[in-house]
Amino acid sequence: MTADDGTVPALLDRSARAHPDRTALRLGADEVTYGRLDGLAHRTAALLRSRGVRPGDRVAVALPNSTLFAALYYGILRAGAIVVPLNPLLRAGEVRHCLADAGAALLLSRPGDGGEAA
Repeated sequence: MTADDGTVPALLDRSARAHPDRTALRLGADEVTYGRLDGLAHRTAALLRSRGVRPGDRVAVALPNSTLFAALYYGILRAGAIVVPLNPLLRAGEVRHCLADAGAALLLSRPGDGGEAA
């Protein structure tokens, strides 16, 4: 993906280059700039690739609305994978069903935010 290919990660690239210090996301007291969000997305994509995630793989995310969720979202897309957002309030059995149904290769969550027993 390049910064001019019209994808969602490309939009973030352009915003980060044009306005690196401008606020991209604010959720309560938590705030992240375009530059920081872009950096987090690049690091997330690199980590996912190092863990074997390939373009086209599905990566599930079971987190509440947060700047972390946004960074993971952009990082998954940057890695060429498909984001499978899951409600963090799902029970373990429901998470297992969703993962199987989506064909997810990986689940990203925090302990207590869903999926811990999946």
